[in-house]
Amino acid sequence: MTAHAIQPATAIAEPAASAAAAAPAVAPLPDNEAQRLQVLLDLNLLDTPPDARFDRITRLAARLFGVSTALVSLIDAERQWFKSRVGMTLPETPRAASFCAHAILQDDVMVVRDACEDARFAHTPMVQGDNPVRFYAGSPIAAGDGHRIGTLCILDRVPREFNDEERVLLRDLAGIVGNEVAAIELGIAAERQRRSEHAVRALLDHLPDGVLLLDDSGAIVSCNEAAERMFGAPCTVLARQPAASLIGFEPAPVKRHDGSGRRADGTLFAAEITIAAMPLDGRTHLAVAVHDVAPYRAEQERMRAANERRHNYFRTASHELRTPMASILGFSELLLKRDFDAATGRELMDIIHRQATRLISLVNQMLDLARIDSGGSSQLHPAALDLREVLAKMHAALEDRAQAARLDLQPGPALPRVFADPLRIQQALHNIVSNALAYSAPESRVAIALSLDSRDGRPGVLATVRDQGIGMTPEQREQVYDAFWRAGALPDVAGNGLGMTIVREIVDLHGGVVEIDSTPGGGSQVALWLPATEGGAAR
Repeated sequence: MTAHAIQPATAIAEPAASAAAAAPAVAPLPDNEAQRLQVLLDLNLLDTPPDARFDRITRLAARLFGVSTALVSLIDAERQWFKSRVGMTLPETPRAASFCAHAILQDDVMVVRDACEDARFAHTPMVQGDNPVRFYAGSPIAAGDGHRIGTLCILDRVPREFNDEERVLLRDLAGIVGNEVAAIELGIAAERQRRSEHAVRALLDHLPDGVLLLDDSGAIVSCNEAAERMFGAPCTVLARQPAASLIGFEPAPVKRHDGSGRRADGTLFAAEITIAAMPLDGRTHLAVAVHDVAPYRAEQERMRAANERRHNYFRTASHELRTPMASILGFSELLLKRDFDAATGRELMDIIHRQATRLISLVNQMLDLARIDSGGSSQLHPAALDLREVLAKMHAALEDRAQAARLDLQPGPALPRVFADPLRIQQALHNIVSNALAYSAPESRVAIALSLDSRDGRPGVLATVRDQGIGMTPEQREQVYDAFWRAGALPDVAGNGLGMTIVREIVDLHGGVVEIDSTPGGGSQVALWLPATEGGAAR
């Protein structure tokens, strides 16, 4: 057919509210109105800026049909809003008086040849106002699921006929509008899918357990970050590997399997494994959840060992406590039952005092050891520490200044900080230094040095305490961490045999290492290593 030229006539005027002589016939609501409105809202088209995709179509419709007005009209709950408009100044009009509210009820193009002769519209403001609408043709616009959200419509100021060819053309243009709406729906669906996948990926990556997705052959398709850390390799390396090489058995649905996982370097770790079938893309996949129980079992072993040590501590403690208590009781009874001269009485009181002091020290250290042993790392208050400052505080805290003067401090240059409990580390250093001073000659020096040192590829700080004392045999070095054990060569040295036991507990809780190098008569060197934090070098 031959296209009509756009007429230079005045555009459709805004409706005058006072023009209506009678109430218009309001279009009934579609049966699926609630769902239709939800689809419209989900498209996020209402009250949005002009869109060139739709504006091109309305301009083309106005030119092809030679009309003054062409609209892409969206039917909201109480209004019709124009996503695109040619020849219409209003962005919206009430739904109750609209042509398009009727048009969306039609399966095909709705044509009103002369609105003045149609009882549904004859008394509406748009028909009764200045430059009134006489002609209307509208074709429904359907979303992808078939809900009619609006129309592509044309309006004119004069009545006119609308032949079958023109109906087909308007229907085709409305189909193009529908395609654009479908493209928007597709984009929204793709964005929702992207967000959903992102949410699932974020969820998987925040799970503490490793998750492997297997295809129907048992090969790894994907995994989460926990699995990468657990097996020691990125997903790109794990992909396509048979899962059996990592979990130790051919994968099949199982609620719980107590076994082991194999890392990329070949090392094993205890694991609880759960496998479930999962349909995906029309095929059956397997989802494997791997829970690393090595820390749990290590904690169980720690608790078992702690309970055993605690039993041994207090079994031995009953003997250690009995000795000073018996001494206090015996000498106090002598003072009560007999009269002594002043010098002898003072000597006996001095013995009682020494034994009471020893008893209090023993009880305090036993309680301290019990707190460390039972509380574990939860009783620590770690912070980023400069060990040079901790060493200086330990030195200043020594009560015997003559003994403190024997220390040769070698703090070294700037070193990495360690993440540790300052009071506990100071206590550990104090115990080591006290032993070095006690078991070496009064005029000898004790050297304390700090240096950078790595263990198993981990950077850290090494504190070494070296004395020139009596030293230890290999057998004594094996016993030095046992509770209440003391070197027997110097019986006059004060102590209760818990100092190095406490040192080892403190160092273990911090993930550190304590080592002793000693030979009889050649002195001892105790090295305390702590891992460095990521905070960089201390200033």
